[in-house]
Amino acid sequence: MKKALYITFFMLFVVPMYSQTADSIKVLNIYENISAYYDKLNMSVIINSVPENTKITIEIFDITGLSIIKNDYLAYNKQIDMPLWLKSGIYIIIIGNKHFSVTRKIRVN
Repeated sequence: MKKALYITFFMLFVVPMYSQTADSIKVLNIYENISAYYDKLNMSVIINSVPENTKITIEIFDITGLSIIKNDYLAYNKQIDMPLWLKSGIYIIIIGNKHFSVTRKIRVN
């Protein structure tokens, strides 16, 4: 009787917790691949690996915390190109929507 109770507990409570965590990890890995860099030649910020057909909000801050720009984009393909002139320095980019938020740092020389 005691063994059956332990097995029932394990199947009802422990197994669903692990399967839910595995699904959550898969979703998080999609957003962890998002990368950003500054293309000095074209004077634009390039953001790669964005989920397709998703409305994305992008906000760029300088190192002092001053918001440089905040725009909404609809990602038709996996890349967003933001024409923007940035002077030399370090910038923080927050990419997200109501389902996720990713922070990246870029350096402009």
